[in-house]
Amino acid sequence: MKKLLLIIAVTGATMWSQAQVIFAVQSPASIQGNYEFSWADPAGGWGSPDFNIPGTFVEGELMIVDDGSTGLNPQGNPISAEGCNPLINDLTGKIALIYRNTCEFGTKAYNAEMAGAIGVVIVNREPEVIAMGAGAQGASVTIPVAFVSSITGALMTAEMENGPVNVFFGNKTGLFADDAGVTTAASLISKSYGTPIQLSQNASEFNFEVGTRVYNYGTNSQSNISVSATVTGPSGIVYDETLTSISIPSGDSVDIFPGGTYSFPAFSLATYPAGRYTLTYSVDLGIDDEYDGDNSVSSDFVLNNEVYSLAQINSETGLVQSNNAYRPSNNTATFGACIPFRNANASRLGAAGIYFSAQGSAVDLTGEEMILNLYRWDDNFVDLNDANLAFDNLTPIAFGFYDYPSDLQGETVYGSFTSQVVFQNNTRYLACVQTYNLDIFIGFDTKTNYLWNEAYYLQPLTIIENDGQYFASGFGADVVPALGLRIFNAEELGIEETATIDGLVYPNPAKDLVTVSINTEGAATLNITDLSGRTVSSSTVSFVNGRTELNMADLTSGAYIINVTMTDGRTAKFNVVKN
Repeated sequence: MKKLLLIIAVTGATMWSQAQVIFAVQSPASIQGNYEFSWADPAGGWGSPDFNIPGTFVEGELMIVDDGSTGLNPQGNPISAEGCNPLINDLTGKIALIYRNTCEFGTKAYNAEMAGAIGVVIVNREPEVIAMGAGAQGASVTIPVAFVSSITGALMTAEMENGPVNVFFGNKTGLFADDAGVTTAASLISKSYGTPIQLSQNASEFNFEVGTRVYNYGTNSQSNISVSATVTGPSGIVYDETLTSISIPSGDSVDIFPGGTYSFPAFSLATYPAGRYTLTYSVDLGIDDEYDGDNSVSSDFVLNNEVYSLAQINSETGLVQSNNAYRPSNNTATFGACIPFRNANASRLGAAGIYFSAQGSAVDLTGEEMILNLYRWDDNFVDLNDANLAFDNLTPIAFGFYDYPSDLQGETVYGSFTSQVVFQNNTRYLACVQTYNLDIFIGFDTKTNYLWNEAYYLQPLTIIENDGQYFASGFGADVVPALGLRIFNAEELGIEETATIDGLVYPNPAKDLVTVSINTEGAATLNITDLSGRTVSSSTVSFVNGRTELNMADLTSGAYIINVTMTDGRTAKFNVVKN
């Protein structure tokens, strides 16, 4: 049965990405700028003002709350700053800063409002942004409430030790006379984040359309807007296009879109060196923009030898990276996250396994089993609008299991298929990671946004499986399964299986000690090189029960490559970051 979209209602829930609704640090200059956030939505039971209404905002100085409690919470923050009890400090005219940990979001915000706060910023205990449930007291809260990641919170609290930190959050539409912007939600990007260089030999093999929507948030109409699109690659700027003299009335927008009144040429190059590329859209009013924090947006893509992925790839580790974890709220049995793959030259490649991550606050991952599947997707359909779109003919062609060796919460790991397979040209495939444990959430990437890509190309991208039923658009095209398909050159089929060993290194990033875990026993030579290829350490180690420990305490912070060579000639290679 065809299903298009499943709404998220889980611990990490829906995000809001309307560009005019922002969270910005106004001062000090050292941390000035826009940050990702969610807010207390009246549609979710809050009594807070609706940021979807233009001109609805709050601005002011941050102040940490104090409810008189003693001790530190598990994150090392004062329990008194969780604001779960009536506050003992006066927050009149201030924006309360509160740590998440215990008690409901609504309770924290209500206590802050009763102490005189004009707004609330709640800091997460994890480096991610989720939605806030109103709880029992959220309906009684009448002030704006924002939620930011632990990273954003740490930046702000560090600066608060040196002096005032002032923030703005809300809807800035109509606040300025001259103000325009662009958004990630309304921009075309590369068709995938990680693309095999083997499928990118020339302009016909790798290309994508370029386009964005330009908003005029200001009260003045504009008649001299210019919009630029640039792509910077390993060798510098490789694409640079600008459109000028664009007119946009106040409160309106203009689409720069293939086939539209305004359009950019598609991005393509005669040849593609491997490496990271950055696509940037920028808007210029021709006069001073009174709020330029949203005048440009950027999106990366990586051409590489080892990974196909829709999700972001970490520039230091080279691994697929998640920033949140989800499962459907109505899930009762199985949950899987999947990424599709199809290419006219796919027979150049084979698949060896899947990179992924998982986490769960109520479960220790040690010993948990994740199921890996690679299907040939034999349902015959054209696009998302085709009535024949279905998941009725998924033919298994590879599978595997990954058993967690330890509690690697949120860390990218690799699970190999029991046998490698070579792709066929112009054939649809679906690579999935699945769990039966209702307490396990699979990693997703909410920073890579394919909303415009999905609307333009009309291809399924962010697929999930819920209790045996598949959803072609999953949680939405801006919530991307953080899966990476490990690929290899097809002519090497059989070589990798006999000559290399799969495994992992953890923790990664590492501080001092790391564990190298691979399916082998006995002596091995272990060399560590930096990214320039210089050997920084060489030693002989012994694997016992498939593991050996490595001390990296003497190495400086940075990215390294660990090369393991067994006495029988088999090898393993891992990327690791030393903090």
